[in-house]
Amino acid sequence: MKISFRWKVVSVFLAVIFVSMLALTLLSNVLLKPIFIINSKNTMLDYAEKISQHISDSEKTEELLEEINLSYGINTHLANNKGEITVSYSKIKLGEVRYKYSRYIKLYNEQSPEKGYIFKNRFDDTNNEKKIVFVCKADDDSYIIMTKAIKGIEQDINIVSVFIMIVGCTMAVMGTLVWSIFSKSFTDNMKKMSRITRNMSELNFDEKINYKSNDEIGLLADSIDALSEELKKSIEGLKNDIEHRKRLVRDISHELKTPITTVKGYLENIQVMTAENERLQRYCTIAAEECEEINALVEEMLEMSRMESDSYFCDMERTPTALIAETVENKTDTEYHGQRVSISFEPAEIMCNSILITRAIMNFVKNGVKYGEKNQEIEILGTRQADKYVFSVTNRGAPIPQEERDCLWDLFYKNDKARKRDSSHGIGLAMVKRTAEIHGGQVGIVCRDGKNTFYFSVPLDK
Repeated sequence: MKISFRWKVVSVFLAVIFVSMLALTLLSNVLLKPIFIINSKNTMLDYAEKISQHISDSEKTEELLEEINLSYGINTHLANNKGEITVSYSKIKLGEVRYKYSRYIKLYNEQSPEKGYIFKNRFDDTNNEKKIVFVCKADDDSYIIMTKAIKGIEQDINIVSVFIMIVGCTMAVMGTLVWSIFSKSFTDNMKKMSRITRNMSELNFDEKINYKSNDEIGLLADSIDALSEELKKSIEGLKNDIEHRKRLVRDISHELKTPITTVKGYLENIQVMTAENERLQRYCTIAAEECEEINALVEEMLEMSRMESDSYFCDMERTPTALIAETVENKTDTEYHGQRVSISFEPAEIMCNSILITRAIMNFVKNGVKYGEKNQEIEILGTRQADKYVFSVTNRGAPIPQEERDCLWDLFYKNDKARKRDSSHGIGLAMVKRTAEIHGGQVGIVCRDGKNTFYFSVPLDK
């Protein structure tokens, strides 16, 4: 299943948001607590200094106690050396002695801090909760005692964590919506570019992108459109050139047939008129054979030219492979009498032109007899393979180099680089390939265990 680029980006964005939310939540639980405690300590120090400055003004002192309690949730009391409460914003009765407060004063006196205050975490037995406690002297007879429940700090941290989660979820939803809207035009144009480039690979240059923008996507679109136009011109020119060459070969072949036939006729007349001249008879025979060779080449060139033409058409009909096997057997028995040949075709019916199929098989047989080891059996097979039928001809012989196997199917190609004279024109295998293409099949060569197998396939008629 393919996932589009836009949703990949959304997935990455959501993953980043989720990881960030998780990291911030963990960090808030680890770092915010000591930060809040330090901030509370600084607040206590500031207010302790203010209270010390206004210790003689009871009204101002009470205002400061009220302010620190309401603004920061810090309970503040003033007590004397005996632990009696002298000033308080809470409901504690003045003059009342609380054990915990007298204990804090005793702790302060025992430690005699150099900084002039103590700041400790203590467990309050009364409320069964942890608190941070700040104690310092206001004057010789008064102590400032400040307490704040750690539970309140933890609640603040939980509020921050919830806020982070809410903000993260909001960003995820908003980001997904914004990206989906913003990227739609981008991804639509990318899909269009993909479709057009795929059409270009299939030599279809009709559609253009026409994306008008000065950004990088616009430059890419302009480059693809320009490339499409240039390729279209080049391929049209190449097609015209190829068609011109095919027409030239076809015209030349037609023009050669008449003079060759004429020359051959004159040679036959000369042989009749000079029957007693053995030397002239031999020369005429050689010349006539050369004419036959040239005539065979011209016929092959004309047939190949017809098969390569865009207007080429051949009749196809449902044909049993047994009928093709019988035709091949008759031809091999006639043309290669004495050659050991085995034929085995699996029964099937294929939609084909039996004349072209038979000619292609016989081209393989001709090569096998010519280039294979002498007095070795030629094996002709027809096999069903999945949704295709494969015709193959196998002979014993030297393996064909890998670099030459693809070239053998080219027109006029010979693996003999010296181009020695023989009965091969380098057209037969090209005609086999064209026959396979006409039928919607493929060709190939397999060299294994001292054997060379040439094959071509056609689709099975379903």
